Amino acid sequence: MNFIITQYKLITFFLTLIFLSVVFAYFSILENSINCNSECEFVIENNEMAYHIAQRLDSLEYINNPNLFIIASKILFVDRNIKPGTYDLSKAKNIRNLLNIITVANNDYIKVTIPEGWNIDQVALKLKEKDLINIKIFSGLCMNIAFIESMGFSGISSLEGFLYPETYFLGSNQTEKQIIKTMVDQFKKVISLEDISNNKYNFSLHEIITLASIVQGESMLEEEMKTIASVFHNRINKNMFLDANATIQYVIPGKNRRLRNKDLEIESPYNTYKNKHLPPGPINSPGISAIRATLEPEKTNYIYFVKENINSRKHIFSSNIRTHEKARKIYLKSLK
Repeated sequence: MNFIITQYKLITFFLTLIFLSVVFAYFSILENSINCNSECEFVIENNEMAYHIAQRLDSLEYINNPNLFIIASKILFVDRNIKPGTYDLSKAKNIRNLLNIITVANNDYIKVTIPEGWNIDQVALKLKEKDLINIKIFSGLCMNIAFIESMGFSGISSLEGFLYPETYFLGSNQTEKQIIKTMVDQFKKVISLEDISNNKYNFSLHEIITLASIVQGESMLEEEMKTIASVFHNRINKNMFLDANATIQYVIPGKNRRLRNKDLEIESPYNTYKNKHLPPGPINSPGISAIRATLEPEKTNYIYFVKENINSRKHIFSSNIRTHEKARKIYLKSLK
């Protein structure tokens, strides 16, 4: 009998010890400190998994061990409740606080999709529609040299082309600076994966994005981008005018419309019918397909292109003026 009682007490002791160890480990993990003493802005993408978030938090040295973050998210059953958005983690003292911030948002995050090929004015109008910005402040910052330099760019006078087209989850309490930074950071993230130094003209990043924005503006189908890029590369090789309609559309107020002959005479550094080489800067924010097409254009002899007809999204490409004029007449006929 005494043996049974002693055995029972030992089992109870060890179970209690295990329970206390689990409880201690539980609170130790949740109370693990966060290394963020000032403003720590952190962006969580749509559908981003806890594992990837943990790795990024660790790379930024906000947490000491990514595994603790993953374990804590599972302990609290919130690993599938992480909400996309931009967060300031400066108030998070431990992993428990951090998880609470990114899973129980104090603000409603607004989904905003910025399409490829939009310019700053279009982006600003969209954000204004969502009551996220003051257009004057937003546009002013995009042209503010000091602010642009704080974003890591030098020698450019506008962030045109660098507000990356993407779907964002933005907080109603975010400032214009924070929203712009979110978009520029996404641009940097995307462009960092591309070998931009390997381009045949030794173009700077600004020049690459400028040409990519023209390719974006002229292309209606992604599968034609590399061919259209080849046309502009070939025109540069032949020291021709770029003759890009998209650059004219950029300086004409309002929505895009059919260009008239007099539009091609507009006095502007963006008029590529009157000024050789690239315009002063991008005319929109190109997507990754246009950027890649610019870096790796298709090898062709084409120097002209025109839409098949008014209702088509496809183009007819030509390597000589005679063939191009035939295609152009077909297009003009479709307008009638």
